[in-house]
Amino acid sequence: MKRIKKKKWTFSIIFVMTISILSIFLLGYKLPSNKHPEEVYVVYLDGEKIGTVKSKEEFENYINTQEESLKKQYQVNKIYTPKGVEIKKVITYNAKYDNNEKIYQLLVKEQNFTVKGVIIEIEKEDSENLIINVTSKDIFDESIVDVIKAFISEEEYNSFMESTQAPIIDTGEIIEKIYIKENIVYKEGYIPTDEKIYTNSSELTKYLLYGTTKDQETYIVKAGDTIESIANDNKLNTKEFLIANPEFTSANNLLYETQKVVVGLINPVLSIIVEKHAVEEEVSKYTTEIKYDNELVIGYSYTEREGENGLDKVTRKYQYINGQAADVALISSVEIKPSINKIVVKGDRYIPYVADLSSWAWPTSRPYTITTGYEYRWGSFHNGLDIYVGWGSPIYSANNGTVYDVGTGCIRGNVTCNGKRGNYVVINHNIGNYYTEYLHMGAVYVKPGQVVSRGERIGTMGKTGNVVPVPAYNSNSLSGTHLHFGVWIGIPYRGYTVNPFGLY
Repeated sequence: MKRIKKKKWTFSIIFVMTISILSIFLLGYKLPSNKHPEEVYVVYLDGEKIGTVKSKEEFENYINTQEESLKKQYQVNKIYTPKGVEIKKVITYNAKYDNNEKIYQLLVKEQNFTVKGVIIEIEKEDSENLIINVTSKDIFDESIVDVIKAFISEEEYNSFMESTQAPIIDTGEIIEKIYIKENIVYKEGYIPTDEKIYTNSSELTKYLLYGTTKDQETYIVKAGDTIESIANDNKLNTKEFLIANPEFTSANNLLYETQKVVVGLINPVLSIIVEKHAVEEEVSKYTTEIKYDNELVIGYSYTEREGENGLDKVTRKYQYINGQAADVALISSVEIKPSINKIVVKGDRYIPYVADLSSWAWPTSRPYTITTGYEYRWGSFHNGLDIYVGWGSPIYSANNGTVYDVGTGCIRGNVTCNGKRGNYVVINHNIGNYYTEYLHMGAVYVKPGQVVSRGERIGTMGKTGNVVPVPAYNSNSLSGTHLHFGVWIGIPYRGYTVNPFGLY
């Protein structure tokens, strides 16, 4: 009995299913009116749908034809959709789409169109990274070459790049390296037209040199002007003037009245490093030795022996940053001809503490390098001489006097101790209101109130305080080593400075 019921139940299910299938075929299944699916493209702006277009390619071509002025402005063949726009393909049976004009006008109202180009990121150590947009990497590369040629001659650049520099046989110099200090990252991308986009190398070169594309201040040459006088009057040194005016090749070039020259301050965006190896014959100027004879009265003197200059062959490594000497390394110094010191005997019946203004001693040993003179540098006046010999080399008192002030305690590499001056000595020469200052010293051997004589060793050369290039804190690097030697009439920073070279 149970088996019969189960068979009846199974038969009922099969019957119902058969009737259902027959009903579908007899009555028909309602299909979409369009039996063929179509492709359409949905346009999104920042994730929000703004319309549908029939063809992505046609829509993009429509934008391109509408933006002829942008193509002309940026010298490109194609203008692209704004950032934040996505065009996604959709398959549908009910194809409805907007006309290209409608969506184009929405984009014009809401966003800026883009140009395909190269985004250049310059990584800075002491500030935010810098972004430069160009339509082609070639524009940036051409500008870099032009900037380098602002700091070295075209002949030097070409011979370095082509490996045709003449070798140093006896004396001369060669460029060993040219590079950019900052790390530069290139990335292709789509750049909104409301951002600054460089389309030619000349405009970009101007920005890389001056930090702006604005027109630089100019000066009209007057009678009697020289390159040196114009540079000095506008807080430039002659090197900076020549960089701003590349048509001049030397500070001795002649000017003519009504000639227009650029006197804007350069402010390079990049640090162009040029490293040179140089072998030079240098005059080893004799020094004057003073002998004091306590049998002679003060004020009486005579020359016991005339001096004679010598000659040295000096080999150095130079590092220039944007045309300015940043570091010097003395490799060797070979004496070709020894100098003979002049000997002057003077009367002296007591330990002198008053300077003899007619005879000043050079404050360092020789040979030396003047890395910065008594001149404008980077838009401000450098009121002394920066002298390089080598870390730990002796520093001498330039004349008799009394130690007026001393700053000590700065360790090697400390750029804040005693402010900008680092370890320093100030000497009062007790005549004519003359004072001399010796900054950035390593060791200091004298104390305030101590009487010192001309040529007496008062310390050693170092790199404390505010020096360029700035060494890392407590670093063993010798970068930045030099002596700043200043001559003041009046107490330093209350009186005024004079050119130290005027004493010799």
